Amino acid sequence: MSKKTRRPPLRSAATTGRDGAIDFIAKREALNPNVVGAGDHVYRVIEVVGTSTSSIDDAIEKAIGRASKTLRNVRWFEVVRTSGHVEGGKVRHFQVTLKVGFTMEEAH
Repeated sequence: MSKKTRRPPLRSAATTGRDGAIDFIAKREALNPNVVGAGDHVYRVIEVVGTSTSSIDDAIEKAIGRASKTLRNVRWFEVVRTSGHVEGGKVRHFQVTLKVGFTMEEAH
């Protein structure tokens, strides 16, 4: 039997969300502090619901696409709830509720 060695945990400057997903923007900024917008952020979070007759992925894409037309600096999303509509024993409509985070701009 081979003895398993334990590796030390990877240290990363990236932060993680409640679900453990890496904040890739924070990671990029930590690795390159010259990136515009590097540093601490304050996020505003809103909830949106995307819908689609074809898929959950499409409902997410539609929600983020529409939010991005209204909001600047959209940075992340979190799926809060998935649901749908059934007709005749078949899924006919998908609904995805998302929390969408965007960085707030400073007043000039």
